[in-house]
Formats: sequence, C-alpha cells, structure tokens
Amino acid sequence: MDINLSAALEQALTDQLKAKQAQQWLEQNKTAIAAYNKSVDDNGVFSDGLRSF
Repeated sequence: MDINLSAALEQALTDQLKAKQAQQWLEQNKTAIAAYNKSVDDNGVFSDGLRSF
C-alpha cells in the first residue's frame, strides 16, 4: 500500500480538531441558542407576515 502516513495523520488530526471546536462552540452558545429557539416558538420568525410561500 502506498499511504502517506504524515498526510493521513494530519487529516485525522484536522478532523478531530474541527469536531472538538464545533462541540465547544455548541456548548458555549447553548444558552443563546435555547433563548433564540424559545423566542421563535413564542413569537415566530420576523418574516412570518412577509413570506408568500
């Protein structure tokens, strides 16, 4: 097999880092996301009266 180990490791590390960053972002912003979702549930979205579809 012709596998470039350093490239494979670099890609695996990049993928792991992106997943960890996404998880951290979600954790850091979960309160704001929950508040926004509650606002949309309570009030709808701003364009509800403007959409024609």
